[in-house]
Amino acid sequence: MTGLDAERLVSLTTDGRRGSGYLLTPELILTAGHCVGPGGSAVTARAYTRHEGSYDLSRERHTFRVAVRGDGEPDYALLESTADDPFRTARDGPAGEVRLGRLTGEGAVAAQALGFPKSGVEQAGTRQLLNPEDVRGRVLPLTGSRREVRRLNLQIRTGTSPLARGASLWSGMSGAALFSGDHLIGVITEDRATIEGRLIALPVSAVFGDDGQAEANACLLAARGGTAPEERVTLDPVWADGEILKPAYSPLPPRDQWSEADLLESRHGVVPFRGRAQQLRALIDWCEHEDDRGGGQRIRLLTGGSTVGKTRLARELCRTMAAKGWVAGVVDPLHVDFSGVCALPEKRLLVIDDADSHAGQLHVLLAAATERGGRHPLRVLAVAHHGGPWWDAVRRRYEALVDAEDPAPLAPLPEADREDVYRAAYTAFRGWYEESDSKTDAAVRAAAVPEDESATEITAPSQTDAPGAPGLEEPDFGSYLLILIQALVDARTLLHKTHSASAGPPTRSRANALLDYALDVERQRWQASAERQRLPHDQVLLERIVAVSSLAVADGETDGERETEAARRLRLVPDLADEPEWLTRAFARWQHEMLAGEGYLRSLQPLRLAERLGAKVIAAFPDIAPRLLDVGGDGPGIPQAATDQARQILNVLHVLQLTAGSDGCLTDGTGEPSAQQRAREALDAALRDHARPLVRLVKRVAAADQDQFASAIGTSLACALNSTLRKESAQEVAAQVLGELDLACPDVLLELATAVAEHAVQHYRRGGGASAQDNREELARALQRWSLYLASSGLRIQAHEVAGQAVDMYHALHQLSPSEEHEFALAEALKDLADRLVDVGRFEDADLCARDSIRRLEPLFQRNPSRGNAFGLVKSLCTLATAAHRIGRQREALQAATEACDLMERLPQAQESDEHGPDEIQGMRAFALRGLAWQLGASGRVDDAVARASKSVEIYEALRERCPGLWKRDIAEALSILGVQHAARQEWDESVDRHTEALTRHYDALEREYREAVRPQHALALGRLAEAHLGRARARPEKSPQEDLRKALEHVEQALEQYEGMRKEDRWANRVHEAWTSCLEAEILLALDATGGPQRAVPAVRQTCGRAEAAARRALTLYDELDVRAWRLRYNRARAQAVLAQSYGGRGRPRAKVLRAHEQARYAFARLDAEEPGRAEAELHAIEDTIERLRQAGPPAQARAKKAVNPQGKRRKRHQPKPRLRGRQGSQGAAGRRRHR
Repeated sequence: MTGLDAERLVSLTTDGRRGSGYLLTPELILTAGHCVGPGGSAVTARAYTRHEGSYDLSRERHTFRVAVRGDGEPDYALLESTADDPFRTARDGPAGEVRLGRLTGEGAVAAQALGFPKSGVEQAGTRQLLNPEDVRGRVLPLTGSRREVRRLNLQIRTGTSPLARGASLWSGMSGAALFSGDHLIGVITEDRATIEGRLIALPVSAVFGDDGQAEANACLLAARGGTAPEERVTLDPVWADGEILKPAYSPLPPRDQWSEADLLESRHGVVPFRGRAQQLRALIDWCEHEDDRGGGQRIRLLTGGSTVGKTRLARELCRTMAAKGWVAGVVDPLHVDFSGVCALPEKRLLVIDDADSHAGQLHVLLAAATERGGRHPLRVLAVAHHGGPWWDAVRRRYEALVDAEDPAPLAPLPEADREDVYRAAYTAFRGWYEESDSKTDAAVRAAAVPEDESATEITAPSQTDAPGAPGLEEPDFGSYLLILIQALVDARTLLHKTHSASAGPPTRSRANALLDYALDVERQRWQASAERQRLPHDQVLLERIVAVSSLAVADGETDGERETEAARRLRLVPDLADEPEWLTRAFARWQHEMLAGEGYLRSLQPLRLAERLGAKVIAAFPDIAPRLLDVGGDGPGIPQAATDQARQILNVLHVLQLTAGSDGCLTDGTGEPSAQQRAREALDAALRDHARPLVRLVKRVAAADQDQFASAIGTSLACALNSTLRKESAQEVAAQVLGELDLACPDVLLELATAVAEHAVQHYRRGGGASAQDNREELARALQRWSLYLASSGLRIQAHEVAGQAVDMYHALHQLSPSEEHEFALAEALKDLADRLVDVGRFEDADLCARDSIRRLEPLFQRNPSRGNAFGLVKSLCTLATAAHRIGRQREALQAATEACDLMERLPQAQESDEHGPDEIQGMRAFALRGLAWQLGASGRVDDAVARASKSVEIYEALRERCPGLWKRDIAEALSILGVQHAARQEWDESVDRHTEALTRHYDALEREYREAVRPQHALALGRLAEAHLGRARARPEKSPQEDLRKALEHVEQALEQYEGMRKEDRWANRVHEAWTSCLEAEILLALDATGGPQRAVPAVRQTCGRAEAAARRALTLYDELDVRAWRLRYNRARAQAVLAQSYGGRGRPRAKVLRAHEQARYAFARLDAEEPGRAEAELHAIEDTIERLRQAGPPAQARAKKAVNPQGKRRKRHQPKPRLRGRQGSQGAAGRRRHR
């Protein structure tokens, strides 16, 4: 496959007409139809060839005949040669296949065309010279020509010909191929556009492919060697920013640049795919299966051991789906902007290779996909060595997109498939070698074999033997890579290409011998290349350079900066530590040319070879490992930019994980530790020594939301560290780094913080502290942090248990050694326990714990009015306000919230010992204002509440600009509270706007990231938004309230779904809010019914009222389970009783039953009004008026509804029961109906 190739450009002449063309194959030219004569006519073609280091139009003329020609529309022609390969394009090997593309999406794409316009014609004496024009610009998909066949518009940016009379100066450009990247997307057909600087092209999708011409498809397929009559040419999708996806298979570099390692690489597809037919079929079915879950978006995990063929299977899936018209490819690991591919109106398959090392990139992709949605299927295949914490996070955040159960990991290659894989690889390798050597002189080939080479210890068949390798049933050959290396050994041995004598001891395992063979072959190529460039070519030196380049990272703004950084990294090679700079720069350029991949320093491929080589070098020089991880230092081994440091640490951790699962970790029969074992020990030790600066690096990079790439890299690094630190041996490291993590962690670090805190607790419980006293203090602090992180992660029950353990530990410490420090720590632990009790719905216990905390903190603050003591007291007062409000002590709640705000306003002066920064102080002020706003609103002081809530939002917005990842939940809650206060003032537009902002900007994204952690707040925010829409509909009955009511019903149903999806303990703790939401649903349904007009039929009316009745009953059932001593709870229950009575009237219940339900509601409101005069007066008067009307006129049987018409005139049989709607809770709803009749 190839992009625009100047040597495929041809100039065409026929009957005085001149045009351009492009060689699709050595014998087939694509051009514009108007440039040539009718079918069968002759055309003279001249090629544009390389001459003396440049290009020139050849003097040789060859005859082509018009094989296929479009009849007017579309304007194209295909010309067949009368001779085989007339321009000798295959003299250096088979010509690459031209990739055809079809434009999709709405973004403009870069494009290029080569042709021979009239403006390039020059007269040199008697000779007429044709100069090509390299036209570059952008194709504008949204700009098109209204005609029978669509046209592409190329807006030129490289200069346009001046206007001239007569023929256009672009004349002769017609027929030129239009390329976008590697794809031919059109052929220039018009040289005089109506807009200056624009050329018109016919898209190749009108010629080839499913929508193209049958004759054109057959002609091109025949030229390519195809025979199927009904087959169509494949067109790859082309869109803006398409470089984010790499194709399933990429062509090999030219022969003088590819190596044996390239032959082994899956991305080049040298070896045809064999085996794994069942797994491939299952993945194809997964892609094609239509599933409404997740809006057509699905993600699957593909795991398996090292080198079992995971990536090869994923690439074959991409090739298969691309042939079916999908946008399919492997995601470039350096790209994080997925907005373009997520917006494509195409079926898409995206593969993320090494997903365990690119977890941040995967999260960015899934967030973009779920945010944009779309009707077109999107499949994401995450390929990784294994699952773990990073995948658990994906499953939790995107549960709607993931399969119920992950597929089993790929097992080693079955024995039945191994022979097929071996034969395919042997045939492919032998073919590549024979084709390469067919053009090489025999003497040069003989000189390529060193005299001192000896036979390999791996048995290979002789030239006369049939292809086949003995021992494929051995466990080692469950590895796809090892089978390929064995085939490479046999193919090279057949052609007398043996490897060097430095193969190692005879005691090696067969797997290690095969890997060493592949490395030996690569060493030969490295030595030959370095010798040609007159560089030192000692093989040990070169393998150390390649090993370091596989681990390190070098980047910069320019090539010069990148080369400088690469030269600094190569100082890690012991042999180059004291060498002059010109030599390290020369080796930096050498490895950049020798190895393929991203970045300036490139890794040896396949990665198993890089892992083995890197392990060997680190085992020999263990000091390289700490220098690679020294993010806090300024040595040559570490980049300067934080993002580059994170990428380098990811590389090292990836090698650490590979060595952990590598077969090379075995002793290899010598009784001594292997290189992999020694390398892992060195990397483990370096990771322990640099754990603290590594966590600081993660904090700095992962929270950089302004830079999406940096945030993705930081998230990946956090996941990698989390996977590494989960091992028991890392408990000591976790105890060391726990103090580096903030109490209020950004969301991307929360999982890492939780894992670190858990392992630190285990470490201290094992007695890992310096002394018993110190160990108890560290254990108590670790328990307290663990509880905070668990609560932020949504694990509220476990967080409550751990918080109780922390309180017990601090109680014991304070009894053993009374001090102000222990008293303050105990008060903080009690406050945390009160917060956890609020989370699980135990409000009275929370009130007691908060009061105990305040009782201990007030004397401390009076004796020492420091900011630390003030902060502790403020937090305890806010917790007390929340708990007191939930148990009905509203005056005490308002008093506590007011005291907290007053204390923040008169905060003591800063001292040297204070640890609270400016942002933390502002965050605490916003927190106190937010709590006071809620209590003021609950006490009826709405204007003051709006002012406090607005100030809280303003502070949080300023904090969010400085640290976006830290304040998402706080600002969402502040916006929601502000929306409630606007609703209390009946400012419905402002209320809807604030609630919508809280949901769309914050809660929707937080729900995806931390499902259970924010689900209660998310559900409550949805209910509040529904209430705001209902209020606006009631306040504006003249402005068609149906739209607001429909939105209100949609949001309230989403809220109820959230409650049903909660854990049992979370749902139990939020019964109050669920009951309120159910009552709100009933009110919305009755409001919708009231706006339906008198034309609605009786069954429809009764069905709506029946749903309202079921919702009201469900609310009453939940209220009956609660302790409703609080005035607000009893008020909400009275509202639910009133709504139930109203639904009775709508369903046509008996008059006595309707009156009795209204009387019950009136009695409840009367008691509430007696306790709090004026607060329930309006509701009481309204229900008394309703009762009076019912007594005077009796309950109507729905006078406003028209009787349903039975067109068949049939009566319902008496034995047929009336259908009844069941409640959401099944039998519980039925029990509730019986209870409230």
